[in-house]
Amino acid sequence: MVVGTVITIIIVLNAAIAIVTVFRQPRDIAAIWAWLLVLLLLPVLGFVLYYLFGRKLSTNKLNALATQQRLGIDQMVAAQQDAIDETDAPLGQDLGSGAELVRTLLKTDGALITTMNDVQLVTEREDFDRLLFADIASATDHIHLEAYTIQPDQVGLALRDLLVTKAKAGVRVRLVYDTFGSHRLRPKFWQPLRDAGGLVEPFIATKFGRVNPRINFRNHRKLTIIDGRVGYMGGFDIGASKRHLAIKRDSQLRITGQAVATLQARFFMDWNTTAKVKKVHFQKSYFPDAPDTGRTTMQIVSGGPDQNVEAIKLGYLRLIALAKKRIWIETPYFVPDDSLLDALAVAAGSGVDVRVMVPASSNIPLMTKATKFYLARMAKNGAKTFLYQEGFLHSKTIVVDDRFLSTGTANLDSRSFKLNFEIAAFIYDPALVKEAAALFEEDMNHAIRYTRQMAESKSRLATLDEELSRLLAPIM
Repeated sequence: MVVGTVITIIIVLNAAIAIVTVFRQPRDIAAIWAWLLVLLLLPVLGFVLYYLFGRKLSTNKLNALATQQRLGIDQMVAAQQDAIDETDAPLGQDLGSGAELVRTLLKTDGALITTMNDVQLVTEREDFDRLLFADIASATDHIHLEAYTIQPDQVGLALRDLLVTKAKAGVRVRLVYDTFGSHRLRPKFWQPLRDAGGLVEPFIATKFGRVNPRINFRNHRKLTIIDGRVGYMGGFDIGASKRHLAIKRDSQLRITGQAVATLQARFFMDWNTTAKVKKVHFQKSYFPDAPDTGRTTMQIVSGGPDQNVEAIKLGYLRLIALAKKRIWIETPYFVPDDSLLDALAVAAGSGVDVRVMVPASSNIPLMTKATKFYLARMAKNGAKTFLYQEGFLHSKTIVVDDRFLSTGTANLDSRSFKLNFEIAAFIYDPALVKEAAALFEEDMNHAIRYTRQMAESKSRLATLDEELSRLLAPIM
């Protein structure tokens, strides 16, 4: 009797504390239910997990992220906002209905629209490594690199040693990395670069490393800026882990032109947020005049918990709304919220060719199961869904009609929109759209169709496993 009373008291107290803990800060309803489930089912361990993964960034940190100066770009954004309010052809570019997307991204994220960029879509790891190392080797003024995962393997060591060589030659080297994504790195890994004069900072980390109450807010942005003239952004990490599925197929952009300045500004904002000393201020050498030799018009959009709105997701919603013929999506994880799910269902129901391709297996089994739950929903809504069979497809692209392409670091899941610091390019270039569509069709040759019948034929146990996985997906 006494034991039963004590257990009842513990359960009631745990439930009360769980409710207070989860509701003390505003958060998405899906995350609220997921954390309540964890805290209620795992009374002690649940609170440890919440401390590490569930707490939001402090108000001071959010304010620091949100109030960074845009190095003069804010004034350019304001001018473009005024121009697009007056005409649907900003900077002389006739974007048609795409002006609605431009306007949305300008207003939600201050995403500067740039023209005449030269953009190369890189999809194979060997090509990415070769191009990146060649550009870094040619640097004469500065190298700025922001990474989620850097592995201490042959590629990671080669990159570090190349940066050491450049720093010794007088090139200014700054590097920001995420401590969760790069958890295999030890502090001594960077010592040769620091000894050579390079600057290295873990992103908003603490001295405790992985045991970090901010670890749930991961810097998933992957940027490289070389001499202010060449920029990289996209999905490829540096190196590979032998314990994870190999990633051979991804999407990365190599950019020259005006858009490199927006990548540079993004890097400086992140650097000044996390660096305790040696913050960066405007210098002309960081923003050289860009050649106007390319054909690509584009906007670079940032996402993160420092925003009042989910800018990248809003961009995706606008893209989907603009579709007349097709929406082709590749993503490692497909765990959309109701707004994206409904938007895609409406598009499919109106006759738009909606296709979603994901890898059959990934490095996070729970997310793979949750993804299959939503693939089944999409198949029932009339979309065509595919499971890629040739390894871990890591590409994150959205192709809309023959006019729009988006690619970057964000997966189509709640973490990417709410918790991670992400970056995405919205591209207005029919030639690049055609190239991305051809890549999608090539990937279909290595994929199987995941049909409604396949989803409905699974055992009840397998279906329940997927349903439980999607409950936890918002906090993974």
